[in-house]
Amino acid sequence: MRKDNGVRETPDWDDRYRKGFYDGADDPHDLLVRYGHLFTGRVADIAMGSGRDAMFLASRGLPVTGIERSWEGLRLAREAMAARGYSIGMVQGDAARLPFRSGSFQGVIVFYFLMREIVPDIAAVLDRGGILMYETFLKAGEDHPRNPAFLLDKGELPALFPGFEPIYYDEGFREHKGRVRATAQLVARKI
Repeated sequence: MRKDNGVRETPDWDDRYRKGFYDGADDPHDLLVRYGHLFTGRVADIAMGSGRDAMFLASRGLPVTGIERSWEGLRLAREAMAARGYSIGMVQGDAARLPFRSGSFQGVIVFYFLMREIVPDIAAVLDRGGILMYETFLKAGEDHPRNPAFLLDKGELPALFPGFEPIYYDEGFREHKGRVRATAQLVARKI
């Protein structure tokens, strides 16, 4: 989003949640369903939104801590968790300044969120041997945020995480609820 003076304006995430922009996003991401069995300890959900992936992990008995900027997203997550009897740690905060100690998680998940400048911080909070799961938009697609700063180049995602051993990597067009998205998917182990 841009103002007329060319300065990038941050979206009002609370407003988006209140207006139902993310309604219907209740099921966990397919990548998590396929590879969630790799998580064996404490998992961080970066930019967790309304908590659908955190709930999936909590339903499997994993301790999860999610960070989300939007109070409204956290409210929705808290309500959904309570309705299902799950409990996770939730932190209201900006992912640009992760409040976690180095090596404090055995797993990290990130879906549809990209800030290249915090990639070293994401890697740092993951303990050696821990699993990283990351999926976000590629520049190749048409159904994505318009700002190229938040889109990956072809082959970029695994290169952002040196010192990780890829378990699974794929780029391609994926259909989800009638929409086609160009995404990159990475599952990797920190070595």
